[in-house]
Amino acid sequence: MNIPYNVGLGKSEAPITGFTDSRYHSPATIHRIAIITGLSGVRLNESFFSNATRNIDKISTTIGFIASDIKLNNVGNPSYLFPPAPKSFHELENPEELYIWRWITLDAPDVVIELVETAKSETFIESIGLPEADKFQFIDSRCEGDNSLLGALASGLGPTPGSIPGIRITTQNDNVNEILTEIIEKISVTKPTPSEASLRLQNRNKRNAKEVSNKLAQVYGFKLDQPINYVQGVAISGRLRLRAIDDDYPDPVEDITTLVDFLTKDDEFDKNNNSGPNLAAMCWAEELYESSNDTKWKKLLIKAANTYEKVPKGISPKPCHPDFGCEDMFFISAILGRAFKVTDDISYVNAYVDFLLEAGVQQDDGLFWHSRTTPYFWGRGNGFSALAYSEALTYMPNNYPRRKQILDIHTRHLVGMINNQLPNGTWSQLIDLPGTYQELSVTCMVGYALARGIRKGWLDSSFVPALEKTWSAAKRRISDNGDLVDVCSGTGFQQKRSDYIYRKAEYGYDDRGGSMAIWFSTEMALLEENS
Repeated sequence: MNIPYNVGLGKSEAPITGFTDSRYHSPATIHRIAIITGLSGVRLNESFFSNATRNIDKISTTIGFIASDIKLNNVGNPSYLFPPAPKSFHELENPEELYIWRWITLDAPDVVIELVETAKSETFIESIGLPEADKFQFIDSRCEGDNSLLGALASGLGPTPGSIPGIRITTQNDNVNEILTEIIEKISVTKPTPSEASLRLQNRNKRNAKEVSNKLAQVYGFKLDQPINYVQGVAISGRLRLRAIDDDYPDPVEDITTLVDFLTKDDEFDKNNNSGPNLAAMCWAEELYESSNDTKWKKLLIKAANTYEKVPKGISPKPCHPDFGCEDMFFISAILGRAFKVTDDISYVNAYVDFLLEAGVQQDDGLFWHSRTTPYFWGRGNGFSALAYSEALTYMPNNYPRRKQILDIHTRHLVGMINNQLPNGTWSQLIDLPGTYQELSVTCMVGYALARGIRKGWLDSSFVPALEKTWSAAKRRISDNGDLVDVCSGTGFQQKRSDYIYRKAEYGYDDRGGSMAIWFSTEMALLEENS
């Protein structure tokens, strides 16, 4: 069965549509093939793509597909160059280049088949970087080193885990389905030969959660720049969490104490307590207190928690934004929840529960607006919401009167998120606009909430398949040196939808993404240990 799977967005912000099947993103040992049309800009028949791909999913159960009619409008304009320039989506003159590149390289097929329509009667088939081309008896077999998509993929250059070979078929509309079917049948009777890109991503997927956590903990959690921010504070917490479950990881307590000790001075604290992100940057204080038995970290946590204004129900307490943003849901739950843990003062729980229940930004489909006045389903905004309710449930007593309310909202949200999960396990920059870039921080944040809920028992086993897809997707996007793929940069409340679409995606080292990744990986390590 074909499943909608958008490749990206064009300049007009219209989705570049595509599809996959149920086999491609499964763990089965099969041939994985990407099929694309429209790269040449030539369009003689609108039915070319649909005709070419008719019934391909029925050819063999040993093959899975991703496919798209790219529809690049580049006739007489050779401006689409591959690999894409080392820029973010919003910085490129032709963002389609990067969307197409990410779609293929992160889904890492064994071979990419490009279909080109022609009015000529002769069919021309060429292979680009295909090691076993001879046995398929193609008319022409050669490697290319040009700026075409297939040439660039076969070269292994640019932002990619490795090379991917290709086949280009130039033929008439009347012949394309027959020729494509014949080639796929030939491929189906051979042994699956993963591309270099596929092998490298498979190796990433083989890492267990402790291994991924250790890779991340060699890179993230070693700084706390001022004004302090959760994007670095969460990673410091992640290092402490890793040590608690892995005796082989060097004890970071002394190092972290030196790093954060400045916050124990009143004047330094006062410079760093003006906003939710500042306060959430101290989320490690409870873990550092437990690890060191030094009460100054307990005092620091309580001091941070007491920064939140005490207000009547229905009012957003300073320093939270008055429009009840998703970020503040996480910031207040994380700090006040930990304060309750070290004090048993139920007023902390009451305060963050009031905020969560009064926010009023969850919609009928379970998803969250970014804030009351920002009606956009931002990916990381929904990640913050998932984290917030997960933290809220973690720290409140099991018999707390409003616990069921919180759990019901959280469960409905996660169901809504799973309904919008992409076939490869990620979530997009705008949850309701598949085709916006596949964003890593929301993928890790929702993955964390799923893993913790399953481990703690407030989510049942029906959530496990979604978690497995999420974990696989995250691992593929975390390299052994801690580089990450497409983390949305810092984002306040935006004025219009396109502001989210064109928010920069960070590629490589990123504190924000690294923090959320290490929380996800350490939570997965606990779940794997329990299993």
